[in-house]
Amino acid sequence: MNSKRNFVPFLALAILLMVSLACGSSASPTLVAPSVPPSNSGSQEQPTQAQAPTAVAQQNYKVGDIVAIGDHVLVVLGWENVQPNDFSKPDAGKKFVAVELLIVNNSQSAMPISTLLQMSMKDNTGQKYDVDFAASTAIGGGSLDGELAPGEKVRGKVGFQVAENATGLQFVFDASVWGTGKVFVDLGAEPVTVEPPASIVGETPQQTYKVGDVIQIGTVTLTVNGVSNPAGDQFSKPNPGNKFLVVDLTIENKGTAAITISTLLQMWLKDPSGKKYDVDLMASTASGGSSPDGEIAAGEKLRGQVGFQVPDNATGLVFVFDADVWGSGKVFVALP
Repeated sequence: MNSKRNFVPFLALAILLMVSLACGSSASPTLVAPSVPPSNSGSQEQPTQAQAPTAVAQQNYKVGDIVAIGDHVLVVLGWENVQPNDFSKPDAGKKFVAVELLIVNNSQSAMPISTLLQMSMKDNTGQKYDVDFAASTAIGGGSLDGELAPGEKVRGKVGFQVAENATGLQFVFDASVWGTGKVFVDLGAEPVTVEPPASIVGETPQQTYKVGDVIQIGTVTLTVNGVSNPAGDQFSKPNPGNKFLVVDLTIENKGTAAITISTLLQMWLKDPSGKKYDVDLMASTASGGSSPDGEIAAGEKLRGQVGFQVPDNATGLVFVFDADVWGSGKVFVALP
């Protein structure tokens, strides 16, 4: 069951974000800072025939380049081959690949990210590979889907299923929905990882609350009551090197209309690097409580437990509650 615990439904998020993705600036992608050493990967062969039309050079970036996309910044931190598991296996003749990204919202308004609508891969034949459900499940990491608050960054991995013999892999980020065109990042012949930049222009600290604070979100109040680390049992236990972390919270609807809560779509954890940790169903089960999913009537108060799986040595974790679907922004709560 481990493979199913962290996947946020792609289709639901794509539908949720499709309308808001239509806005954005009109600037073309530009290189802010190159990776080291500098890359000449943007050049292409010119036609050798005298009468051949002049080729238009496609701007290609490389792993580690800091790329400005209008009011937003993208860095591809690397890629890796992902081992399948008992529940998620590639088709015959194919393999799982994960690309790790860092995205910063350098604008004054919330920015939606959709892996399904904006991310793909290509090989040197031009064959396109879309985001793959099974590969993303096998990764076991946090999804990049959702909204970024102004100045916020997110770090995560996106999974693909590609031909085993595919070469010349290239990650494609489609920012045309923001009016800024596509970004092409050459991944190189071998898996590689680079350290994220120490800081990126436009990244700003988010207002952060404390455990116990009663936080007003429109007509709703949210309180994180505490955090626990259940050990689990023989059927539900964390992976080696990880631990369960359960957030106990209370939500009260002080409005005049019912509201709907979705832990999968609205709640996750982040570490200081921006890495996301999605809701983990086994951790939620190990809490012994119930998640606060569903409809909350006007005037109703609901308390529940939401589980996550994080590294044993994780520090500086922040609980994120996304109320953008209500038009009320995000809430960040620092966890002890």
